[in-house]
Amino acid sequence: MDGSYLRNRIKELGFDQASIAESLNISPQAFNSKLQAKDLKFSFIKSVAKAINKSVYYLLEEESGHSKNDIALIEPKVSYEVPKTVTVDYQGQDNIVMVPIPAQAGYLNGLGDPEYIESLPAYRLPGLNNGTFRMFEVKGHSMYPTIHAGAIAVGEWCENWADDIKDNRIYIIVSKDDGIVIKRCLNRIKKYGNLFLKSDNRAEYPSYPIDLDSVLEVWELKTALIWNFQDPADLYDRVTDMEAKILQLETKLVDKK
Repeated sequence: MDGSYLRNRIKELGFDQASIAESLNISPQAFNSKLQAKDLKFSFIKSVAKAINKSVYYLLEEESGHSKNDIALIEPKVSYEVPKTVTVDYQGQDNIVMVPIPAQAGYLNGLGDPEYIESLPAYRLPGLNNGTFRMFEVKGHSMYPTIHAGAIAVGEWCENWADDIKDNRIYIIVSKDDGIVIKRCLNRIKKYGNLFLKSDNRAEYPSYPIDLDSVLEVWELKTALIWNFQDPADLYDRVTDMEAKILQLETKLVDKK
């Protein structure tokens, strides 16, 4: 959205720019400078709406041509930056860079830095030839039992992720707020402006929405190197035990009749 429209809208609604700037903890000059932009960030528009105690939809009602009650009014803008550095082997074929757990904190700062990316280990894996791939060592138990801690998740670069993320598939999300996380996704960006992240271990890790402005990279999980294989008997025993309890309850109900 053009900053000049927001400036005029603020004036039309009777709000003072200096007061809004104070609420945002920035100077009036800085606020005015932001309004010079031709394409305002959605996060900034949200902060202005919050400062004047109005909804984003009310603030932008006239420009959109939609009702302020239309929750699909604003589609957040997301950026798509192709990984700037891909390492190659002696035959000129793309290597798959691996990001181990100790390197994950520095990965956010090293994005786009050729020297940093080249300093990470890189490997070739069979069957992964067409596309841009990256490996991430899994930290934590949020995706157990599907993927365990210490496994190596291999993701393919997801360029137009706002459109291409499919419900309930697993993605590696790199963001400024959460770092590197591996989650199943529910894509409601166009409908509600939200991307929800879900863990497989939902008893301990509840689902949550992620701030789209903080997303730096998205990789769709294609395969994983697994070192810890769960015994299927554990799950089978739980199912059969539950079946036995149900049968026992049914027997008691029959006896009472």
